[in-house]
Amino acid sequence: MPASRRPRRAMSSSSATTKARRTRRQARAINAVAASFNAGADDKARTVVYVHGIGNKPTEAILKCQWDQALFGFDAGGRTRLAYWVNREYYPVPVAATCGSGDTTEVEEGPTGRALSVAAHLAQTSLEEEAAALTRDAGEQQTLVRLAEALEAKTPSRTDGPHATGAHGYILPLPPAFRRWITRKLTRAFMRDVHDYLFVPARRALMRQSVLERLQPGGGPFAVVAHSQGSIIAYDVLCSLDPREYKVPLFLTIGSPLGIQEVQDLLKVHLATKKLAFPACVSEWINICDNADPVAADETLSNDFVPKGKIVDQKVRNLDSPAHPHSGTGYLRTDAARRAVREAVKLDLFQPVAPFVIARNLVRRLENAPREARHPVLIELVDPAAAGRPLADVSKDLVREIRRASRRTEAELRLQTMRRFVAADLTRLETEHLASRFGMEGLLVRRIWRNEAKRALLDTSIHAIHAGAAHNGYRASGRGIAWAVLDSGINPEHPHFSAYRNIVAQIDCTGRAVTEGTAPDEHGHGTHVAGIIAGRQEFAAVGTAPARVMSGVAPEASLHIYKVLDGDGNGEDAWIIKALDHIADTNERAGRLVIHGVNLSLGGPFDQSTYGCGHTPLCEELRRLWRQGVLVVIAAGNEGFAVLKTLEGDIDANLDLSIGDPANLQDAIAVGSVHKQNPHTYGVSYFSSRGPTADGRQKPDVVAPGERILSCRHRFPKKWTEPDDLYIAMSGTSMAAPHVSGALAAFLSVRQEFIGESDRVKERLVENCTDLGRDRLHQGAGLPNIAKMLVNS
Repeated sequence: MPASRRPRRAMSSSSATTKARRTRRQARAINAVAASFNAGADDKARTVVYVHGIGNKPTEAILKCQWDQALFGFDAGGRTRLAYWVNREYYPVPVAATCGSGDTTEVEEGPTGRALSVAAHLAQTSLEEEAAALTRDAGEQQTLVRLAEALEAKTPSRTDGPHATGAHGYILPLPPAFRRWITRKLTRAFMRDVHDYLFVPARRALMRQSVLERLQPGGGPFAVVAHSQGSIIAYDVLCSLDPREYKVPLFLTIGSPLGIQEVQDLLKVHLATKKLAFPACVSEWINICDNADPVAADETLSNDFVPKGKIVDQKVRNLDSPAHPHSGTGYLRTDAARRAVREAVKLDLFQPVAPFVIARNLVRRLENAPREARHPVLIELVDPAAAGRPLADVSKDLVREIRRASRRTEAELRLQTMRRFVAADLTRLETEHLASRFGMEGLLVRRIWRNEAKRALLDTSIHAIHAGAAHNGYRASGRGIAWAVLDSGINPEHPHFSAYRNIVAQIDCTGRAVTEGTAPDEHGHGTHVAGIIAGRQEFAAVGTAPARVMSGVAPEASLHIYKVLDGDGNGEDAWIIKALDHIADTNERAGRLVIHGVNLSLGGPFDQSTYGCGHTPLCEELRRLWRQGVLVVIAAGNEGFAVLKTLEGDIDANLDLSIGDPANLQDAIAVGSVHKQNPHTYGVSYFSSRGPTADGRQKPDVVAPGERILSCRHRFPKKWTEPDDLYIAMSGTSMAAPHVSGALAAFLSVRQEFIGESDRVKERLVENCTDLGRDRLHQGAGLPNIAKMLVNS
């Protein structure tokens, strides 16, 4: 190598070393800040951890929602976590419940599989039988019977009396026999679960692990709220934590059996201690119980744990008493419980509308799935101004942390990087780790969203929007205009695209990386949509069959094909965002608009409790493209019709407020569907989604032909002879949207001064529509008229 090149080589090595050192310093700084944050920068809790009690329960997400509603009055999302430890061998089917129902203790009516009446059960079944059904060990049976006797001895003779809080009117006491039956049901559930904890090491380990998994990802300081046997499990775990790493401003126990002597004796054995101590990581321990609750047999804990007198014991009336004196949500709704938690947490984080890192709908998915399950997530990167460095560096650091936390390869994680996002398949533990360590203080992560699923929702139809007149009178054929089609790909060999060589680029975004060159269509939706926008095929007259011309709305427009849906017509936000990034990069590199518009004949449901309407991650990226000057045309959705189940039978109904995502984006053109030949007669298609949007805006913007639209087949015979060989009819707003994309491409090809003026083009489109005389929330401005747009521009 020439000597003149040696200094450059040495400089490059030195530069690389310096860069590596700088990267290591940045990583150490990030980790140091994250570590200090997770130890707790102040004494207020940022995360509440729930530990449920005995018996069967609903699914995790429902139970967590029940506790959230009882304690806060709303779904707290990622600010609360649930340690879930139900033994599904005892209870194979979760309790059928909703967020609005209570967390009462559910067990079957008969012990050991026998269905007995209340009186028969009390008369015929002994505690010894209950214990013998659980274990053959005589010593274990004796322990369980003593524990059960402690609970049954608590059965009160009356349910009224002095209580600290929660009494909203006088509650009539239940008959003694019924109170004994309630106690026996609770006793049976308690015997089952406490047997597992005390005598089955594998089950005890699972119970402890359920709590540790909610603490280990970070996000402290924590408030731990534990009900029933959950308080035993939580106490066990808290005693094992290093107070330098974990800070618990509040340990709230409700309906706790920790005061029972037999429980304390066995806990001492498990914890290898002579005296039960106040957990070192806990600042305040409040114990709440109802004297009608048999599980809280000993209501006072303050004298049982050292140092004595440090625990605050409070008596309340469980608000689900007397029928459910041990109800978890009945305790949580009391003023005492709500006040304790309210004073322990950072109140600004626990509001109906509050800052969050993990989206609520993702939290629900994480709660319900097995712990080892992986979930597609979309991680929004922190703003570069806040990070103080380029987004590319933030992305690299985040990818490194994801791999470190998961100990998996990028391929195993299905890891995908975009301009402002990173997508990966993560477990609940990994997701919460990233949110706690790098999201709560905005170090690398701004938000973690669900990587939402999206799905795929010509001869006579083009005349409905006066495309023929525009072609003939203005030569508005789309020449010189390029449109991106984000769909299931394309069959580029279709003769429809040969005359004008419409397909100029094919990009596959469905893998981890973006691949240029091919975008094969295994589904057919994308080829059909592309054929409505552009292309042309002529058929000569044969016998009695007349000559026919199958034309796209803008036959000479160029098409950039982005494959974002798989062979089943399904996709995800990450694939679409990668396509949008590629479009933006293409335009930016050229210094002008190379791609003038995009068509998205796809969509998905919208969860208004998670997202601002029109502000999902996908909507935000589409808004950026719109502001670059790129027109965005989106199918409104096919959710305008539903079959409603009622007591009177099924009812067919058309639904307002059915606009999906991303069609609810303001900076876009959402397209509904009408009949292709008689739109004035038949109006809006029965399936077409209707407005308003969830935040009250008018959508769709316009309507276009979407019923039985004839366009390109993705598979066809090599020796084709007639239109039916090459074309097929499909229906949906997926077919309506490309009519508008083609109309806009045709318009821009003649009125090029409007290129890059997305707002002005939308105004011209809406102002020159043909009013069909239907409700604006159904038809928008009406049916586009290309010829009228050209005349008035």
